Amino acid sequence: MTRFATLLIGSALTSLVASYAFAAEAAPAAAPAATPAVATAPATPALAKEEVQASAVKVGYVDMAKVAAESAEGKAATDALKTKSEKLRTKIEARQKQIEKQKAAIEAKLPTMTQKERAAKGNEFQKKVEEYQKLVRASELEINELQDKLTNELGGVIKKAAADYAKANGYLLMLEEKGVLYLDESVKPKDLTEEVVAYMAKKQGK
Repeated sequence: MTRFATLLIGSALTSLVASYAFAAEAAPAAAPAATPAVATAPATPALAKEEVQASAVKVGYVDMAKVAAESAEGKAATDALKTKSEKLRTKIEARQKQIEKQKAAIEAKLPTMTQKERAAKGNEFQKKVEEYQKLVRASELEINELQDKLTNELGGVIKKAAADYAKANGYLLMLEEKGVLYLDESVKPKDLTEEVVAYMAKKQGK
């Protein structure tokens, strides 16, 4: 039972968070400057221009886990999953107590039962156990489906908010913090996590 309870009311927030990368515009970020053929050769005017353009590109990134934890939408999703988990856990625990009570009653009467009566009670009890196991499996499936639904919905809300904020504030590209494998040092991304959380709160308040 401990394993089932842990599954049903485990860390819902962690499960709700997924990795996303958000592009505010279709235009790509400037590519790194090519290495000159001669190492000692001075930078050409064209290369210097590219470096200036790269430094002017506005790139932001967002910590998805933090947005999910701090935004009203993320908290609402977590609460919904927790409420459902607790409801199912209560139902499972009640069924478990019924089975334990029935088992104790059967064991108390075993000395006075005939072989036929024992077999009948054994079959009856086995059916109750199978029904309990079926309830646990159904509860796990229900929680997983709700979790997937809330994850997708929350991800879409955060994605839109991040893209809208980026467009409104002149950012060419918005990334998920953990999704960047390489970024040229000429590009200086800014952490916009708090800004996106505030933007979502402002939108919800309207």
